[in-house]
Amino acid sequence: MVEFESYRANLEVADLTPTVDFLCKILDFALEVHEPEMGLALVRRDGIGLAVVRTSHPAVNETTAGYIGVTDVDALHAHCLAQGVDIVTGLTEHPWGLRDFVIRIPGGHRLAFGQRSANTGG
Repeated sequence: MVEFESYRANLEVADLTPTVDFLCKILDFALEVHEPEMGLALVRRDGIGLAVVRTSHPAVNETTAGYIGVTDVDALHAHCLAQGVDIVTGLTEHPWGLRDFVIRIPGGHRLAFGQRSANTGG
């Protein structure tokens, strides 16, 4: 059986710099590849990879570009609040057992961060 080992969301933007700076400075992603002439940057944190791709007509999902599971959603939420991050959906406890929130990053994309909650009802 073939195993899928990774997932990398592609985030289309008009300008690489603000998005890459935000991901690295605010969310502590590490820059793996930076090819501004090609319009590409790859960033990684732990097991999560994101590609930031420059395009003349960037597209942004109406919901979220991805859902990133974390080990301490409350701490990350507090960090994002302290950094003045644009939180578009506050910390929410869902009846299906997830606790999460959604941010908007430079370039307009939205990323959700969450974890399984103690309340696993539903």
